[in-house]
Amino acid sequence: MQTSTIRPKEDQNLWNFVFSVFFIMVLIGALWVMREVRGGFLVSVEPFDAVLMAFASFRVTRLIVYDKISRWFRELFVQRRVFEKDGKTWVEITPFGRGFRHTIYNLLECPWCIGIWSGLIVMVCYFIFPWAWSVIFFLALAGAGSLIQIFANFLGWRAEYYKLEANIKEKSGATSDRSGL
Repeated sequence: MQTSTIRPKEDQNLWNFVFSVFFIMVLIGALWVMREVRGGFLVSVEPFDAVLMAFASFRVTRLIVYDKISRWFRELFVQRRVFEKDGKTWVEITPFGRGFRHTIYNLLECPWCIGIWSGLIVMVCYFIFPWAWSVIFFLALAGAGSLIQIFANFLGWRAEYYKLEANIKEKSGATSDRSGL
């Protein structure tokens, strides 16, 4: 028996289609420019350079989707309401209900979507602009550093979880030992 999925109705199919077509047009244009500049289509990439491009794309994706420094850009596509509560100033962020800005907001909140765009931009820059290798190398170092930091955070959170779990077991064990006296 097949189960159904329920989700809120969004009238975004038109804009999603428009952006999909736009991406395909940009991709075709990028391939055409790369062919014109390089004299042919891409046939191979050195493994080291492919890894660099992957790390650079990862870093650009995190920068756009998650980092506070680019929050101002993401918030261009939302409704903001500033208010006071308990002596503090708060900002309420509400995505637009539909339309162009709602689609852009969805795109900017989606790491997979931005990852595709950043991958395309990194690849085109790598193959067209000689100076881009230095920028990609810098972004790749930052991306590798981000991954190391994510892994270190994971290990720290896991250690804290086990420490809390051990404390809970110790307290429950100490309580039960005392009740038996």
